[in-house]
Amino acid sequence: MQRLIPIAMIMAVLAVPALAGHPGERLDEVTAGKEPAFEAISGPAPDLDLVGADGQQFDLADLAGQIVVVNLRPSGCLAPCRAQHDRLAQTVASLNASPMREMVRFITIADRPDGIDTLGADNWSVAAPVGALEVLEARLASRSERNEEPPMLHLFDRDGRHVAIFHGTDFAPLNLLLHINGLTNAHPRPEPGGLLDRAIGWFR
Repeated sequence: MQRLIPIAMIMAVLAVPALAGHPGERLDEVTAGKEPAFEAISGPAPDLDLVGADGQQFDLADLAGQIVVVNLRPSGCLAPCRAQHDRLAQTVASLNASPMREMVRFITIADRPDGIDTLGADNWSVAAPVGALEVLEARLASRSERNEEPPMLHLFDRDGRHVAIFHGTDFAPLNLLLHINGLTNAHPRPEPGGLLDRAIGWFR
């Protein structure tokens, strides 16, 4: 049954003509209309000085050209962060069963990176902040106009702009998947054959 969930979510992406047809500036409107946890924002990415599992420092600028999804796991955040992580994992599993896996990176930032499950996905990594995680979390949260507590998921487009937040733990993994799909379609450089055609070909 768990194997069927990612397949069903991918088929749902392919069945939505609004997103498959490149909604462009309407993407935020479409997502906001069905996902209360979604908040559209617009601003440059903050400096995120991170250390990867290989011990090398990197920043979001090093991931230019990809959609980046960031979640934060402070050691003091227990049940809420686990619940958010579980929903994110559903999105990752579904997305990685499609050609979108080549276009999207997921980063979990944690002050205790050991033991965090990333499903063995090549495009999902765990990083530690160079400074205090709480400072980084507050800096990212300051982009929101809502008075809500963490956890939050932060989305960055291919140009490195901070474009969306998914608040809390009740968002639908499918809605996150659809929004990411819309961001991949919004890329100004056309993909040969189109993402939808490639995805349909994957199922043949």
